[in-house]
Amino acid sequence: MKLGENEAAKNLIGIITFNVTATQTVDGGVIPWVNTAKANEEILNLIDADEIVISEHEITVVIDYPLTSPTSFQLFSAIGFSRKLLLIEIREQFLSLAKAETLDVLAIDLVALDVYRTNSDKIEITLDIDV
Repeated sequence: MKLGENEAAKNLIGIITFNVTATQTVDGGVIPWVNTAKANEEILNLIDADEIVISEHEITVVIDYPLTSPTSFQLFSAIGFSRKLLLIEIREQFLSLAKAETLDVLAIDLVALDVYRTNSDKIEITLDIDV
């Protein structure tokens, strides 16, 4: 099978989760996802928000679902990527895509990020989305 330009062979090397302390519940439980439309508010309650979860300085983020045309974008950071930084960047992409794709950003929950190392030794992130 021949791989397309955006289909480099890759190996799963990690999963980044997003846990948010629930503020509107009696017990203050944990919500295991972040709503992309409310990400700015949920960052304040994001557990381990500043933890560097990817130490590489350049990554590619691939967004396929729920888009009609998959897209990807590059991110660069001198210190690596924290949950908070990833969430901010992904949210910005969804907001701009929402206009072009007529997405309901309120209906998109980011559950996790799957981290892959491609055969060309690049880091590629795919989104685990719940709609």
